[in-house]
Amino acid sequence: MTQDIDQSLFRAVKEVQLRFSDLDTLGHVNNSVYFSLLDLAKSDYFDKVQGKKLDWTNVTIVLANVNCSFFKQILYDEPIAVKTRTAAIGDKSLTLEQIIVNTATGELKCLSRSIMVYIEPKTLTPESLPPHWRDALAAYDHL
Repeated sequence: MTQDIDQSLFRAVKEVQLRFSDLDTLGHVNNSVYFSLLDLAKSDYFDKVQGKKLDWTNVTIVLANVNCSFFKQILYDEPIAVKTRTAAIGDKSLTLEQIIVNTATGELKCLSRSIMVYIEPKTLTPESLPPHWRDALAAYDHL
């Protein structure tokens, strides 16, 4: 499965610094920390896609589902980055793919897929992705 992932498709790259508190008693990054790293990269990705800092107090994209396949452990002293891309755009949702890699070796640590749903901020109900979101996502990731 890891050989099937073309890392060149992931334009958005967020380098992250690990903290000592990210480690568990086995000496590697705890699996729950991966989701925090993925979330950090999601917000960075959406800022890049929209070309500006988004106002996250006026939420329009929410997480509906997330899955992660863990391939290799991450150690404290490894240089890592999260790479993010939109893999598919639906009517009210989009599918994000994210990978965490060692930036020195390119070794793949995990693959995550998330379903994000667009919601109308006032009613908090799912709505069709507005054209500015759809166009920005398609343009950024060449969909």
